[in-house]
Amino acid sequence: MKIISLILFFTFFYGYSQNENIDYVQNIADDACDCIAQINTETNTKNKAIKNCIASSIVSNLKTDVNKTEKDISEIQLENKGYRKIEAYLVENCDALKQLSFTENKDFNHANSGNVLAQLAYDDGLEYLDENNYEMAITKFTKAIEIDPKFAFAWDNLGVSYRKTNQYQEAIKAYKKSLQINPNGRLPLMNIAVTYNLNKEFDAAILYYNKFINIYKDDPEGYYGLGLILYTNNQQEAGLDNLIHAYTIYAKQNSPYRADAAKKIGYMYNDLKNQNKMEVFNKVASKYNLQIQNN
Repeated sequence: MKIISLILFFTFFYGYSQNENIDYVQNIADDACDCIAQINTETNTKNKAIKNCIASSIVSNLKTDVNKTEKDISEIQLENKGYRKIEAYLVENCDALKQLSFTENKDFNHANSGNVLAQLAYDDGLEYLDENNYEMAITKFTKAIEIDPKFAFAWDNLGVSYRKTNQYQEAIKAYKKSLQINPNGRLPLMNIAVTYNLNKEFDAAILYYNKFINIYKDDPEGYYGLGLILYTNNQQEAGLDNLIHAYTIYAKQNSPYRADAAKKIGYMYNDLKNQNKMEVFNKVASKYNLQIQNN
């Protein structure tokens, strides 16, 4: 079995050292975020496009050979500490990355409406949602679904708008409507689990995370969310297992979200160490043939 090396950069996660150039990381990450905002691609190529944006920004900011080919850029070493810091900064600060990573693939029925008025109301709702004007977004998405009750994306974004205003029960109702239209919808399955968790309905959240995992076995988001909720509800071994599983998928995909998963694993490592429960960590780590390096 391949050995997975997980480097826990505690100094980075809990604050940069004074000797490190924060501006350098931020400049590269900001340039990469601008590039990511221009990506318009399907799910199976998102991570490659994101990686190329980061690599291109590194090349540009280092003022190296501007004639490097796409192949040269894609082969920039992804495992060094500096690259991981850029990824972590993007995860925390780049809204374009979040939007791209958690956008549903539109290649299924009910992604758009055949009714022009419903589509116009939906498009208006998206603009209000982008502006954080959730009250108007709710009004527009509600109008869209009144015109076209089978408009799944309108139900999804109505749920998002309700969740943003802490109206969790209304958000759950909207996600359930979307799932009636498309039972395998990635966004409503994930968002309803998140919302149940926010509403402290943990059993329901776990149920929907497991539904998500059963359908999207190669998607790390389900394992990531399930891992966090299990760990915080005193199922430490199962929680850690799911988090490490998520990390291995993120790493395989070269996803910048591996940095966030590594951060959470670092928290669990420290927590278990402080509780004198390192046997729990070591048991799960050995299952994945995981080696820990502290830096």
